[in-house]
Amino acid sequence: MLKAKSRLINRKRRHRRVRVKISGTPERPRLNVFRSSKHIYAQVINDYTGETLAAASSLDPELRKELSYGGNKEAAHKVGTLLARKAADKGIKDVVFDRGGYLYHGRVRELAEGAREGGLNF
Repeated sequence: MLKAKSRLINRKRRHRRVRVKISGTPERPRLNVFRSSKHIYAQVINDYTGETLAAASSLDPELRKELSYGGNKEAAHKVGTLLARKAADKGIKDVVFDRGGYLYHGRVRELAEGAREGGLNF
């Protein structure tokens, strides 16, 4: 329990440190990633107004039918493409990528590649 708690604390510390430099503007909102052991979540956020412009996760009804498990790379890739489609519907194509203190590897990388394939630029 103690090791898991310190891992969470370290990730939040890294995320806070990165967020000092990264923020979403109306012209270029922030694409934020959160991953749990069973699912992955992504949001496009305008930090000036504090509003979420688009969101997608492995829990979305459109993806639940296709996915057998929400915590793998395949699910992350599909979440990225879904988020890119939702952002494009709102006229968003340029974003700042915020990996949320996670390494750019595995599921986070797959989500980013799916978003790029879907048309987001970062």
